[in-house]
Amino acid sequence: MTRARWLPAAIIGAAIVIAAGLVAAAVILKSKDSGSVGDRPTTCQAWIQTQQTLRAIPALPQVWNWNTPNIDTYISNQNAPVGKALDLFEPQIAADPADVARAAQQYVDVRRRQIQTLTDHTYLPADGVAVDSALVRLNQLCGITDIGQPL
Repeated sequence: MTRARWLPAAIIGAAIVIAAGLVAAAVILKSKDSGSVGDRPTTCQAWIQTQQTLRAIPALPQVWNWNTPNIDTYISNQNAPVGKALDLFEPQIAADPADVARAAQQYVDVRRRQIQTLTDHTYLPADGVAVDSALVRLNQLCGITDIGQPL
């Protein structure tokens, strides 16, 4: 096998290891943060941790389409840790303040929808716009101004 052929597999493998490590770190942080009910972090505190995890997950190739070599592998490698991060974040969404709770749940819902549409090959640019809009709204309500790279 030539070097050019195994390089994408090596990159994908490294991305999986990195993503798994980040999710594991998020689980450890979550277990350290969860004490008594009074110690429970706010939605925005949980969001900051989740956002750091999501930013560390390798994105899909810059310019991709359904014919991009290994696109299903890229999608799978992205969706698994994103889904896990959302699973860890969602139970930390506090009821108050209500507008933050709604925005957080909206982000989780549209991001899960994006995971599904990518998996089903039904993803449209509108799915990305919905995620970006929900992200901006949640960041605004949490007072996060450093948008950084897209999630």
